[in-house]
Amino acid sequence: MPSFGSQTAIMSRADSRPTLATIECPTLVLTGDQDNTIPNAMSVEMADGISGSRLVIIPDCGHMPQPEQPQATVAALVEWLAA
Repeated sequence: MPSFGSQTAIMSRADSRPTLATIECPTLVLTGDQDNTIPNAMSVEMADGISGSRLVIIPDCGHMPQPEQPQATVAALVEWLAA
């Protein structure tokens, strides 16, 4: 869990959404359908803001897909890398 100082730094950082359109590399936005830290609507907005990106929302998963749904995470990564 982040420390209070880390949380303060995260809350005060600049909003990077306006710069998403400048991303030119292949991008996968991976999230869980039950993520209560970054709502799915924000993940959709992020993916929509990055040209050519791919959005994967893993079912029955919260904010940490790697430990919560490792097989689904690997499947999403393998599929994205193969595309």
